[in-house]
Amino acid sequence: MLLKKILSLKESCERDGQHPLGIRLTPEQAREVRWELHQLYGFDPGPELMPLYGMEVLATDADTMTLAE
Repeated sequence: MLLKKILSLKESCERDGQHPLGIRLTPEQAREVRWELHQLYGFDPGPELMPLYGMEVLATDADTMTLAE
């Protein structure tokens, strides 16, 4: 699941002493996150994704997934 990967990436960053405030997703990842959230909560959050693990979704059209401080 992509949500677990995102949480793992965030936790890894925090272990290194950083605190990510935002995340940038590729279009494919944004679609997968929407699908996973739909499966978990029973509704589609739409193209404007809610914060993920306390991180604002800064972009859904990035070339690669990145965290932003």
